[in-house]
Formats: sequence, C-alpha cells, structure tokens
Amino acid sequence: MKKFLLTLATVLIAANAYAQSEADKPVYNETTGVGYDTFKDAFNAITSDQTCTLIITGNVEITERMMFDSSKKSNVTIKGKNSDSSLVYRIGDNIMFVMKQNAVLTFEDIIIDGNNSRKGRSLIEAENKALTLKNVTIKNFNSTSGNGLINLKPTAWGVFENVTVEGCEDNNYFNLQRNSSAISGVNKFHARLADGIFLKNEGVTDGNDINITLATPTLDAKVVDSCDNPSYFHLTNEGFKLAAKEGNLVTTEDTESAVKGIGADNEDAHAEYYNLQGVKVANPDKGIYIVRKGTSVSKVIL
Repeated sequence: MKKFLLTLATVLIAANAYAQSEADKPVYNETTGVGYDTFKDAFNAITSDQTCTLIITGNVEITERMMFDSSKKSNVTIKGKNSDSSLVYRIGDNIMFVMKQNAVLTFEDIIIDGNNSRKGRSLIEAENKALTLKNVTIKNFNSTSGNGLINLKPTAWGVFENVTVEGCEDNNYFNLQRNSSAISGVNKFHARLADGIFLKNEGVTDGNDINITLATPTLDAKVVDSCDNPSYFHLTNEGFKLAAKEGNLVTTEDTESAVKGIGADNEDAHAEYYNLQGVKVANPDKGIYIVRKGTSVSKVIL
C-alpha cells in the first residue's frame, strides 16, 4: 500500500508540474490544459466547434492573419494573464484578426499593440456575430484604410467595455455599421457610425470620452440610445452637437462652433457663404447664410 501511495504521489506531482509548465507557455489553452509557444500553434489546434479561452503571457507576436471562419467557428476568448500581456502586430500587410461565418471573439484584459505600423488595413474585421472588447488597450497602429482601426460590417456588432485607443493616428476609428453595438464603463476611442446607426449605452460612467463621427449627419438623428448626458460623448461633425431628448442623445445645430470655424486673415478675400451647419456653399440660393469676407463674419438672408 505504501508503495502504491508513493507511486500515486509521484504521478500527481509529475502531472502538476506538467500542468504548471503548460500554463507558463506564451499561449495557454485554459480549456484543454495545453500550452503553446506561438499563437499560430494554439490557433491551429482549435477545433471547429470548440469554445475555449486562450491565456496570453508576455508579448505574443501575431505573424500572419488569424482567420476565424467555418473551420474555426468557435467561441474564443483571448485573455491576458498579466497587466502587460499583449498581442503584437508582426504581419507584413494584413488584418490581424478576421471573424467570418459565425465566429465569435472576445478580447479581455489585454493590450493589442500595432507595433508602430502604418498599413492600409484594419487591425480587426468582423463579418458577423459579436466582437467583444473588455478592458482592452489598442495602441501604436496607423490605418490608412477607409475601414478604420476596427471594421464591423453590417451583419456584425461590437460590445465595448473599458476600451482605450492610444498612439493611433489617421483613420483611428471603429467603423460601426449596425445598431447593436453596446458600450459600458470608461472608454476612450473614436466611433464612425454609418447612416442611421446609433450606439447603445449599457452603463457608461464618469470619464467616458468617445468621439463620434456620423457618415452623413442630419438634424434630430439618434446617436446614442439610453443616455441623457452629452458630456460622455463628442460629435466631431462640424455644425452639429449632441443634446438629450427623450432619454437619448440626438443631433442638434451647433451654430456657435460653425461661426467660430469660419475665420480669415486676408481682408481682401472674396465673400464666402456657409449654411447654418457650417458647410461651405459654392452657389447660395434663397435662404439664411453665414457670409465671411476677410475677417468680417455676418449672417445674411438671400
């Protein structure tokens, strides 16, 4: 019996040591208990219908596009083990993560580092289902693509909680094309909303700072659902601002900023006309306009 117990103890110690060594690898599949040296190896091991959590330790490089499609239509959570755990962009010129055909991805407690790259691509693109970012920092990526930093197509939506974007220039926005995208917590990023699209507030708090750009701004359009505090958001479209209405945030005229945006130092400049939204009008017709001539600005009726 003693020999049996000693053997059992030896086996258990060895198993525990093996499990510990697996968990210490750069990418650890918490669901299967297997560790991997690269993200690609961990990705290739995911089966088509598997729900799993990948734990990231340290800086893990992404060296090629990770395509979650019909062969990988799993529900995968990618989670940082420590506060400095990150996924680092090391791709020649491609999207970092692509979600297609019912794939679901969640990024949690992690840094997505663009490695100071300037590419004509987005970092993440979702064709359908939900992309969730929770306690995520995206940094150091400059996208020259019109699809922005994150591109969510009309059949996809985002869930954003405590998301920060820093060190990203050019088209640093999240391109949102469906009304189901929801936000909560404290966030700092730029959202570009397609025509008729609005964000859904599920509990933003003090300190939330989101810039919103409307593809085609119109008056009295709902921009944020279930929020009556415009200070949490900033509308970038010239001549417009957000106002509370019936428990939501909608667009209204911002004539003061429109006038302030019209300035000139040349007293000999010809007359230039702007509508009340601050948009320049080449051939003004009948109506009310703001006219600038040199440093003089006034409102006229034609």
